[in-house]
Amino acid sequence: MLKFFHTYYPIRNLVFFLGEGLLIFTALGIGFAVRYHGLPGPQDTMRLTLWIRVLVVTLVVQLSLFYHDLYAVSKRQSVSDLSLRLVQAIGAACILLAGIYLVCPPVILEQGVFFFALFFLLLLLVSWRFAYQYLCLKGIGSERVFIVGSGRLAGLIGSEIQENLDSGYKVEAVLDKDASKDLADRFQVPLYTSYDLMCEMAVERKVSKIIVALDEKRGKFPGEALLRCRLMGISILDGVAFYEALTGKIFVEGALPSWLIYSDGFHRHPWTQLVKRILDIVFAATGLLLSAPLMALIALAVKWDSPGPVFYTQERAGQREKPFRIVKFRTMVQNAEQLSGPVWAGERDSRITRVGRILRKLRLDELPQFWNVLRGDMSFVGPRPERPLFVQQLKKRIPYYGERHTVKPGITGWAQVNYPYGASEEDALKKLEYDLFYIKNFSILMDLYIVLKTVQIVLFGKGAR
Repeated sequence: MLKFFHTYYPIRNLVFFLGEGLLIFTALGIGFAVRYHGLPGPQDTMRLTLWIRVLVVTLVVQLSLFYHDLYAVSKRQSVSDLSLRLVQAIGAACILLAGIYLVCPPVILEQGVFFFALFFLLLLLVSWRFAYQYLCLKGIGSERVFIVGSGRLAGLIGSEIQENLDSGYKVEAVLDKDASKDLADRFQVPLYTSYDLMCEMAVERKVSKIIVALDEKRGKFPGEALLRCRLMGISILDGVAFYEALTGKIFVEGALPSWLIYSDGFHRHPWTQLVKRILDIVFAATGLLLSAPLMALIALAVKWDSPGPVFYTQERAGQREKPFRIVKFRTMVQNAEQLSGPVWAGERDSRITRVGRILRKLRLDELPQFWNVLRGDMSFVGPRPERPLFVQQLKKRIPYYGERHTVKPGITGWAQVNYPYGASEEDALKKLEYDLFYIKNFSILMDLYIVLKTVQIVLFGKGAR
C-alpha cells in the first residue's frame, strides 16, 4: 500500500497512472508514425524535440483525466459512460493545449499528429481502463484482511472496502465471539465466533492485516490471539486508525480522547505556520487582483437581480472561537432571516435569489473572502467558519466539535473538497470527520493539493447548494 496525505492507496493505483501515461505517449507516437510514415531517428535534428512535445501533451491529457475524476475508479462503469467521459476529458485537454500553444508556440506538436493519434488514444484508454476494472473486480493486487468486530465501526470499514471497487482490500472473514451473522452475510464472508484458530485461518487465507474494530473492547479484546498473529508477521491495526487511513477522515463517534492524545499528527511547527501565512497572502492578493473584473460584474448582477446591498457580512467563529465578520456576495433576499432567525440553508431554499443560486453553484459568492484572508481572520485552506450560535449548539451534540477551532477557518478545506454542501447537524458531523483529519495531518503540500481540488470543484460546480 502507498500512503499519500496519510491515506492508503493500492500500489496498483501508481501502476495504473504510470501505465496510462505510457499508453498516451505510445498513442501519440503511433499518430506521428502514421502521419510521417515512420518515427524520427536519433540523428533527426529537425525532430529531436518531438518527444518533449509529446510528453507535454501526455501530461495535459492526464491532468484533464484527473480533473474529470477518471482516476477515481470507485464504481463499475459501462462502455458508453466511460467512452463519453473520456471524450469530454480529451476535448478539455485540446482546449487547454490550444491555450498553451498560444502562449508557447515552440511546444506545438506537428500538424495532424494529435488528430491521427485520437483513434488509438481512445482505443487504448478504454481497453486499459476495462482491464484495470477487471483486476479490481477479481481482487488482483488487493490485500486480504480479517475484521475483528461486528459493530458500527466494523460495518463502516467493511462498507468502505466493499463499495469502493478500488479500495485495495478484500474482507476474508468477520471474527466476533458475540456477533450475529448479519454483518458477515452483508459482506458475503464467513463469521467466526472463536479466536482460537485466528492465526491459522489468517495464514491459510493469506491474510496480511487484521483490523481490530471492536466498539467495546473491555472483556472482548482477543489479546493472546492477536499477539500470536503479530509474532507470525501479520499486521494488527486499530480500527479507528485504519478507518482514518482508508477514508481520509476520523471516526469521531468512536475515537477516544486517549487515541487522539497518543496518535501521530497535530504538529504546529512555527516555520510551517509562517509558510502557510505567506501562501495565504500570495493566494489572496493574487485572487483579488485576478478576480477584480469578475467581481465587478457579479456586483452589478446582484444589484440588478434584487434590492439590497451587494455584499453581505455575517458573524462567524474564527480560531479559538474568536468572532469575526465574514464578507460574501449577497445570495439571498434582503433580511432573509428577519422572521425565521438563524437557520441552515436548504437545498431548494426559497430565500436564495436567481443570481445567488448561480453564485452558490459556482462558489463565486466566496470571492470577497480573499479580504478576510489578507486581514488574518481566515486562512486560504482550513475548516469552514460557522456561526457562533450553531457552534454552541453543535458543541453540545457532537464530540470534539470545538477542536476544529484550534486552527484558522478557510475559504476551502479538506471537508469542502470531499463532502458536498452541509446544511444539517448530520452534515456537520460528517464534515467534522474531514476537518479533524486535516487538522491532525496538515502539511503545506496537502494545502496545495486542496487548492487544486478546489479548482476542480469550481470548474464543475460539484457539491454546491
